[in-house]
Amino acid sequence: MTTASRPRLLTAEEFMHLPDDPEGRRMELFDGEVIHMPPPAFQHGVFARRVFRALDAFVEAHELGVVQFETGFLLRENPDRIVAPDVYWIDAATLAKAGEPIGYFPGPPTLAIEVISPSDLERDSEMKAQEYLTAGAKRVWLVRPAGRSITVHRPNGDSHRFVEGGILTSDDAGFPVEGFSLPVADVFPATVPGA
Repeated sequence: MTTASRPRLLTAEEFMHLPDDPEGRRMELFDGEVIHMPPPAFQHGVFARRVFRALDAFVEAHELGVVQFETGFLLRENPDRIVAPDVYWIDAATLAKAGEPIGYFPGPPTLAIEVISPSDLERDSEMKAQEYLTAGAKRVWLVRPAGRSITVHRPNGDSHRFVEGGILTSDDAGFPVEGFSLPVADVFPATVPGA
């Protein structure tokens, strides 16, 4: 009788030194195993950029930290889990505490935003949102272009789905100051080219 051997689990350090996927797929590390994902479609980038612009303008104006795209976050170790949200915000206090990390950011972002692609399974997206929250994120947004909606997840288990006509506020982003406003309709343009 033969037994299937399990692949050797990688550490975050080993994962960081892997070559790029020859097919151009994105990679994350899920409990030491490399997960390959197809590159996002054009519209995915349009929606991510619209969310980024709104968040970045507010964060810069109020000196609340940093908003960026696709950085690797080490959510846990032994086995290691590395995820890269499409857009994220890290608050200033968390940045100061982390210093200037070499490699992946230790811990979760304050706000993680995932744009759901047609190839993403709903249960995997929800599970990923819970992973961020369990690791300490204050908010997670799941941006669903197919449903033209954004679901905001909070650590207490509460989630709220915003559709066109809805407006996300500072509380939905976890910002410590009021005044942020992002209409859902602004994320999903009627036409995409040149958005």
